[in-house]
Amino acid sequence: MGLFDMFTKEGKLKRHVRRMSDLNTQPEDREASARWLVDEGSGKAIMGLLSRFDMNVTQQLKDQAEKAFVYQLLVNMGEAVHRPLDAWLRRCKQYAWPLKLCVELQGEQVAMTAVFALLAGDVGKSSFEPEKRKELLVWLAERKHPEMVEHVAGFLKDFDEEVRYAAAEVLVAQETEAARPALLAVLADPQEDSVRLKHRLAGVFRTRGWSVGDAGLPQLPAGFDVRDGRIVAL
Repeated sequence: MGLFDMFTKEGKLKRHVRRMSDLNTQPEDREASARWLVDEGSGKAIMGLLSRFDMNVTQQLKDQAEKAFVYQLLVNMGEAVHRPLDAWLRRCKQYAWPLKLCVELQGEQVAMTAVFALLAGDVGKSSFEPEKRKELLVWLAERKHPEMVEHVAGFLKDFDEEVRYAAAEVLVAQETEAARPALLAVLADPQEDSVRLKHRLAGVFRTRGWSVGDAGLPQLPAGFDVRDGRIVAL
């Protein structure tokens, strides 16, 4: 950026956006830039504000306080945030604050639809982003939706064990018989090598009295057995 560009509106916008995600910038300078971006109010300015949620400063309490400050600024901007936020969710690295903002501004159902879309898109298909999948699934595990099994069951076969476990927790949280076949398939899968996951699911089947029928469970974890088509504790 040339010297003259620094004093143009576009130059100022770029400078303030850059400050929002710069660890070397002083907190008071980031706060000043945040306020400037709110006043500017464009889509690019809002994206700059959202970029603060992808950065973590060393002192956690200060980091959370600063993010909460930016969050409230964005809440106060209202509908102007909707489109930039939708775009940001497709590119961000950390979902907690953006999804919280989405729920606040557009409601729980819009946020859940956005998460379903992310899981159905590149985030769900990429071999390089298991942490993103896990974060989205952990977020879903605190919620119920009639289409949850349809959107999440496929992740029970993810290559990453943490993702598989998170997906199972989502389905367990639904407390519905509709989740039983997908979870039973995990218990019956001889290639599933996660003892932790199988132990969790065996406990769920035992507690809920769900039938396993004649599925055949060759690798039940220690402490469980099948009697009369149901899992029991030994």
